[in-house]
Amino acid sequence: MSELAEVTVADTVRWLHDEGLARLAGVGADAPGPIVAYTVEVATGMVTVFPAEVIGPGTDVVSVPADDLPAATGTPKRLVVVGVTVTDAVLVLDLAAVRSLGVFATRPEFVIRAWIMQLLLDPDLIITTNSDALAVEAGTRLRHTFIPGGGTLVTIDDKQPPVTTITLNPATEGPERLEVAADRSAELYLGTRFWQLHRVLGIDELTWADLVARLETN
Repeated sequence: MSELAEVTVADTVRWLHDEGLARLAGVGADAPGPIVAYTVEVATGMVTVFPAEVIGPGTDVVSVPADDLPAATGTPKRLVVVGVTVTDAVLVLDLAAVRSLGVFATRPEFVIRAWIMQLLLDPDLIITTNSDALAVEAGTRLRHTFIPGGGTLVTIDDKQPPVTTITLNPATEGPERLEVAADRSAELYLGTRFWQLHRVLGIDELTWADLVARLETN
């Protein structure tokens, strides 16, 4: 009998985009309070669920096998794959539970482009940005416009409050932030929760240009 092939990070991310994100969204819909993040262990498939805050019974961190997740019946909503933690788990962030997030990096667009492409998997999401580096002239779901207040901003709205606002390299360091180093390692802070990442997902300039060209011609 041949041995099963070792599961890779790429396998796990592919599963998340195929069905896993939608299944995790089902977990969030049934939870007693907002879920801010999930991790999926690459080697075992164990999913850890992180509530936004502990407010009583049933709101602490729990772990379940991926096979026990509810079936995918809806869309991924505002879930995005952020990257791989130092413990070899894929980190998924639910932007619906984050009102405001700062992304600090030499080129924060590298990260946000990957999030935008994932968010476009949900047909109900409207993404708005004032950044030329993130704009795509294709349809009405990714809008390029002036946003009052200054700074480089991205907002995500699915008609279910609150609207999520992401600020690229904001002037001040808030409690919800992603700090990306030059080697693509990162640290994600969400209130009292913290994850250290070995590698964040991103889209480089050449790949982005190719994706934009394809979207704008469809």
